Order: sequence, then structure tokens, then C-alpha cells
Amino acid sequence: MIRLNYRYTRAYSWVTFFVLLIGCTIVYNAVKRSYSQATIGEFKNLNKIIATQIERKKNYVDHESRTNVVIELLKYKPKNFHEIVIFKKVWNKELQDHVTNVELSTFHKINNQNYKISSHNFMIIADEIYLNGIFMVFAWTFIFLISMVIITSEIISRYILSPFNATLQSIQKFTINQKTAIKFEKTSTQEFQELNSFLEKMTDKAKKDYTVLKEFSENASHELQTPIAVIKAKIELLLQTPLDEQQLIKLTSMLDELEKLSKINQSLTLLTKLENFENKNHHFINFSKILEETIDSFADLIEMKPLNLKSVIAENGIIEIALTDAHFIIKNTGKAPLVPTEELFGRFKKDNQSINSIGIGLAIVKKITEIFNHSISYQYISTYHILKIEFSTLK
Repeated sequence: MIRLNYRYTRAYSWVTFFVLLIGCTIVYNAVKRSYSQATIGEFKNLNKIIATQIERKKNYVDHESRTNVVIELLKYKPKNFHEIVIFKKVWNKELQDHVTNVELSTFHKINNQNYKISSHNFMIIADEIYLNGIFMVFAWTFIFLISMVIITSEIISRYILSPFNATLQSIQKFTINQKTAIKFEKTSTQEFQELNSFLEKMTDKAKKDYTVLKEFSENASHELQTPIAVIKAKIELLLQTPLDEQQLIKLTSMLDELEKLSKINQSLTLLTKLENFENKNHHFINFSKILEETIDSFADLIEMKPLNLKSVIAENGIIEIALTDAHFIIKNTGKAPLVPTEELFGRFKKDNQSINSIGIGLAIVKKITEIFNHSISYQYISTYHILKIEFSTLK
């Protein structure tokens, strides 16, 4: 997971990188252009000075300034007195390298005669030097900016995002059944104010809905148990009276359905409580002892049915139980389920072969494992139904 300030720091870093890269390209071309224009400007000024000297009939042929100047008296009249700039790569013996020769030719009309004055000189355009220099400026500027962004973002985010972090902590501590209203830190930031206002309304509504649902579940459970108990008592009284075979079968069936309805009511009530149960006490339970007591409580049922615990008999069914520090496994033989095993953890999801099942048991088991951060799986492999609970490690 990436923190919020790291995200905008990374985004700003990419923006900075591309902006600096484009900026360095512009600077590099601008430097080359400025150097060229400065050289041409010097030649243009030199040509004007020489034209003035010719006009005043002053001769400075041997002067240093005339070394790279060519003066040509034209026998024709130029169509227009424009400037001609020529860049040409030539070999320089002194430097033993190719250099750029820049030549500027200007046309002048002096004393009714047309002149062409051409000034030229070598211009060393060291591309690598420019590039290396600009790259170093780019690199150090980028490093400086990113360092400042990282440092300042850590400092500023603690101040700017402190209301947001406080809101997160309040939400994490919030429980649906707490009596007091949720409180948020005051902030002058409009977005955080809107967020806190929305969360206050949402949590208040959730608490009200929870209270209504809880009262409904408790009332429904209580109100249903009473008529179910009354009807069962009356049916049991009728079973003690003289009845024919058909009446006895119908009453027995009604009693079984009422018993099933009672179990459904109890299971749904338990499941509703588990949905809103919070595991606050992280303590260890002696699961081995509980398992032994549970096995003992089912001893009579196991003995009544053709089942053997931890033994293999071809004619009978098999139940295998394994408990370790890492997991708890229950395996039993049986027919292959007609629905995908992962669907059997849903409410009222059951295999069509399970006539007596109400289809809530596995949903309750899964909810309990979720409360304690355990994981549960159900597989059918080689005639075995395998229910496995992986225990989480408490830190």
C-alpha cells in the first residue's frame, strides 16, 4: 500500500522531470542560437565600421580587424541590399578538428559604388560541452527539487492531512453498537469538513438501523418461540389421545416441522448476533479440551449410528478429526454434494440430499471463523467431505 503523500510526490517528480527535460532542450537550443546571433551581430557591426572607413577614404588594410574581412567592389548593382549568412564546417589545422566557419556578407552603396563586405571567423560550437553542462544543471536541479519535495511533503502532510488521519482513526475505533456519537477533529479545510459531516450522518444512520434491526430480531425471536412452544405442547397433548394411524403420522410430521422452525429461529437469531459481534478480547482457548468434551457429548449419537470415530470399517461411515496448532480438520465419508461446496457456506444453502439440514450451520461456522480472523474451506475429495479451519497467528 502506498501513502497519499507518496503518490503526489511521485506524480510531482514525473512532472518535474519532464518539465526540466523540455526546459533543458529549450535552453540548449537557445544558447546555441544566442551564440550564433551574437557572432553575427559582431560581424554586422564590423562591416558597418569598415563601410564607414571606406566612405571616409581611410585605409586600414593591414589592421588586425581586416584579417578576416574581404572587401569586394561590385561591377553590378545588387537587386537588394540583403544580408547573407553562411555556416560551413571546415577543418582547422590549429585545433585539429572540424569547426564551424561563420560568414556574414553585407552590401553597401558607398560614394555611388557598390561594395560587398564579407566578415568570417571560426565559431567553436562545443555541443558535448553544452550538453554535459546543461545535463549537470538538469540533474542537480532535479535532485534538489525532489529532495525538497520529499522533505517538505513529509512535514506539510503531517499538518495538512492531520484532520484526515484523525478521521481515519475515529472510523477505525467506531463500533456499530457504541452508545456515544462519533466525534471528528475540527478542521478549516472544506473537503475534510464535508467528509466529516457525511461520516457523522452515515454512522448515526447505521447506529439507528442497527438498533432497529437488533430490536426486531430480538422481538421476532421471542414472539415466535412462544407460539411455537404453545403449538408443540398442544400437539404433544394430542399425541397422547387415541388417534388413528393417519392422524398420528400427520401430527408427528407437524411436530417435526415445528422443531425445525424452532431451530431455524434460534440459528437466525444467533447468526444475527454474530453479524454484529466484535472480537475485542484476544485470548487463547483450550480448543483441545472443548473438542474432547464435544466428542463425548456426541458419543451416544455416534454409537447409535453405524459410525466409527478414527477407525476404518468398510461397511460403515468414517469420521476423522485432526487438531494441530495450525489447523482443525473434520473428515467424513458421504455422497458427493450436488452443489459446489463453496456455496454451502451461504444462508439456507444445502445439498438436496440433506433433508434434515436447515442450511444455516456452515454459515454460522464461517461467521465465527471470520470474527477471529481464521479461514475455513470445504472440499469433497475421494468420497470424503473435508472441512478445514486454518488458525490465524495472533501477534
